[in-house]
Amino acid sequence: MKLFIGIEIPAVIKKHIADFVQPLQLISKGWENSNDYHLTLFFFGETSNDVMDEILNRLASINFKPFEIELSTFEFFPRRVLFLAFRSSLELIELEKQIATIFSEWIKPEAKAFVPHITVKRWQRYEFNFLETGIQSRSFVPLKFKVTGLALFKSEKDSQNNK
Repeated sequence: MKLFIGIEIPAVIKKHIADFVQPLQLISKGWENSNDYHLTLFFFGETSNDVMDEILNRLASINFKPFEIELSTFEFFPRRVLFLAFRSSLELIELEKQIATIFSEWIKPEAKAFVPHITVKRWQRYEFNFLETGIQSRSFVPLKFKVTGLALFKSEKDSQNNK
């Protein structure tokens, strides 16, 4: 199973995002289920059950004051991902650094820079122009919510190799 620490997105915001991208969903392939929207702060990767207690104990030791974050704009990663970016937040960056320090032995040498976002779609080359035009032609109203806690997420593949 793959484990990661993140922030759960409130249901009302998940619905708002899903409603915003719904007109762009001409092809169903690659769209994330809105129930799975989250903000990843630390990715462990494949993890065995025997380290779960250690991870949970360390996770419980993380303290921070609640803070507000804001979803701002839809953007594209070059690796064919449509995402919704978060506006820069000192509190969020400090929280991510605290988590990285506590779980430093799980940091991978190829780890990418922290870009706070929600993955919305993994797209194919032929979809880019349609998606880009669709996103640019609509106005996304920035959304804010309060971060009060962290969650440990688990991703497992089923018998058909789907998440």
